[in-house]
Amino acid sequence: MPNFRSRSLSFSALRCVPVGVATLLFGIGLLSACRASDSSLYAGPDEASVTPSRSFSTEVSASPTGLSSSLRNGLTALDTAEEAVPRGTAYHLVRDDEGTPEWEIKVRSKSGSEWSVSVSDDGTKVTGEHEDKKPDDNADKLGSFRVTIQEAVRKAGTRHPEQRLHSAVTSKNTKGEDIWKVTVTEGTTAEAPRAQTLINAKTGKVTRGEAGEATPRA
Repeated sequence: MPNFRSRSLSFSALRCVPVGVATLLFGIGLLSACRASDSSLYAGPDEASVTPSRSFSTEVSASPTGLSSSLRNGLTALDTAEEAVPRGTAYHLVRDDEGTPEWEIKVRSKSGSEWSVSVSDDGTKVTGEHEDKKPDDNADKLGSFRVTIQEAVRKAGTRHPEQRLHSAVTSKNTKGEDIWKVTVTEGTTAEAPRAQTLINAKTGKVTRGEAGEATPRA
């Protein structure tokens, strides 16, 4: 007697073959698409990726690394001078280009004593220091200042990043408010153009920052 059941099963199995092949082909196609997509994420140096890459701004923000070597050395000199005096706070800086270039810096200690500190041109070494016996009225104001001399120099450097730092001193504006006056120049000669930036010592607001004309230094 013919085995119809076996034939039925064989016929059913044959019917399933095309479906299985179609599924297999679909899976291979999907896998190939995924691989193609992944290859765009890991394109080699000679392959163009179709995946958009994130773009980053190359603009250099104002920071010590974006300042001239003179401004950076001046900031370093301020830190060096403060470290030379116990719990010192710098409040006066002047560049001395006569003879061996140095930074002349005034520092007040936590105890109230005042010091004059000479620092090397690169700002890393103290070359001389002595205690000032004559009190400086400007040193007494430091307790009310919210902006340090270093911050004032950085603000001025933001406006004139390629200039040379000449001085940073305390002063008063036309309203009688305490300010930092930072002076930068385009060179070391007496006729070099200079610019001054005035920074409010309590608010940090820049009240003036304009380029000076080519006039002799005072």
